[in-house]
Amino acid sequence: MMKNLISDNYLQYIDFLKELAMMPSTFGNPNDVMKAIEFCKKIFEMNLSDYIIYFDAEHNLIALPKNVNVDEDIVYLSAHVDTVDADPKDWDKPFHPWKVYENDKEIVARGVSDCKAGVAYQLFLSFLVKKKLIKIKNLVFTITFKEEGAGKKTSIEIAKQIGKKLPLSNQSTYFIVLENNVSVKTPPVLSIYTAERGNFAIKITGFIPELQRCLMALSHWNPVSIEPLVDMETEWQVQKQEGGHVCSVSRENNLLTKIILGADKNSLVKAGSKGNFSVVPTEIFTSQYHNREKHSLVLSNRSFDSRDEVLGQLNGIEYEALKDFAISGGFNVEEKFKQNKISKILEDCKDESALKLEYSCNIGGSDATAIYSSMDVKNRERFLPIVMGPGSRSQRDNPKPRLTHGKNETYDKEGGEKAMVFITKVLERLGFII
Repeated sequence: MMKNLISDNYLQYIDFLKELAMMPSTFGNPNDVMKAIEFCKKIFEMNLSDYIIYFDAEHNLIALPKNVNVDEDIVYLSAHVDTVDADPKDWDKPFHPWKVYENDKEIVARGVSDCKAGVAYQLFLSFLVKKKLIKIKNLVFTITFKEEGAGKKTSIEIAKQIGKKLPLSNQSTYFIVLENNVSVKTPPVLSIYTAERGNFAIKITGFIPELQRCLMALSHWNPVSIEPLVDMETEWQVQKQEGGHVCSVSRENNLLTKIILGADKNSLVKAGSKGNFSVVPTEIFTSQYHNREKHSLVLSNRSFDSRDEVLGQLNGIEYEALKDFAISGGFNVEEKFKQNKISKILEDCKDESALKLEYSCNIGGSDATAIYSSMDVKNRERFLPIVMGPGSRSQRDNPKPRLTHGKNETYDKEGGEKAMVFITKVLERLGFII
């Protein structure tokens, strides 16, 4: 039984996950990300003798079967090894972002759920192959180098190669993104996303009154960082909020919104990091200066607004796009998903699993959007992106749905194990695991 297979070997999965969590790999430190992804490459090389294992042009890790039958379904598994940053002083003792905390129920560290739980699952499957506990066919492993933060998403290179170096099935090609989709409940709830909201981010530069006018005009946009253009010596006052993922903090509940709109022309405000536009800042610093100073303000739009609607909102405003708008508009394959056999297989496997399923949209974004938006349009008909993974959506005992980018990022062992049993069973029913 699949449950026994996962349970009997679950400690090996936990070892992979802890090993990855002990490797800081924030997107702003590519050398650290390199070390983590090279560790993954070594594991694949040890375990997958019938695979071609390589780094692509953007240093994504690809493990491709030497023999792929394009006349049968193909599945890609995907997870990203980079994480957002963290400030240890924001975390509650005994937790620390760069030191793994573990007890019988959970593991706490930065990136442990977003998205190293998904990376570890891929390593774990390769381990089961090496031990001859399972066989796999038409299953491609992918670990992306940079999914978080501003700038280019390396998964775009994967999109470019699908249908070329990377096979596209003549039937169905499933692209399963192993994100943090498990809600810690009794029983655990696994969310399955077949749609994602847009993820637009811009930077606006100007004096405080100009930024206030822009913020008032852009009602769908949430401020995530601000800083004066010139660093100066002054006495700062600090105000704090819980912060966390920008998807879980509305602009009305974001203290930074209130502070910016309440500032005067000589105010100085700084908070957050312009490179990390998925996080609402926990600390906001304010001061007064004898002259007015220009600031740079970063705003995030996480909605179902189309690209054209966003461009209309920004009409007449000077801004810099921090992420290519061409891959920022989200995706929706719900109808195609309902017509595909995988939808019935998911329901059949749910009936045999000790968890609940919740079909919804991703209020955040993932590599699924970047890949689906940037791949060759003619290849989309047979390509189905689905987001479901074993990572936890929030810290245990905290009802907030998306705390993974905040403090105390937690992986729930029970929920993660049950999600892995379910996902593995789905892969088995689809014929990718034998």
